[in-house]
Amino acid sequence: MKPMMLVALLLGACMGLGLWLGWQFLRRISSNPLHIGFHLLLGLAGMEAVVMLMRGAPDGATVSAGQFGKAAALVLALAVITGFATSVVARRWSRQTGGTVLAAHTVLGSVGFVMFLAWAFSL
Repeated sequence: MKPMMLVALLLGACMGLGLWLGWQFLRRISSNPLHIGFHLLLGLAGMEAVVMLMRGAPDGATVSAGQFGKAAALVLALAVITGFATSVVARRWSRQTGGTVLAAHTVLGSVGFVMFLAWAFSL
């Protein structure tokens, strides 16, 4: 259960930073690229850790992925993809379209985090 807690903390830190960045976006304050990069690294590391837990914990114990584990990994991967798409869309299209893609990124990330927690607590 200890590796699950570490991954939950990693994903929680990513969620917290993402919420703060979203709040800055809503207040129309320009985001620091360092914060965005750190959010990106935390998200990628969290998604990778979820996939690694599906294959087996670092201490050698295998963790049953189940439905929530597979779904959490898929939704978190979609959140990463939409996060990358947000930067591309924001440069080429209107602020409203960029906001829509950012909202999709937010929903997918939140749902993925909740699914991970459901997986962690169902074990």
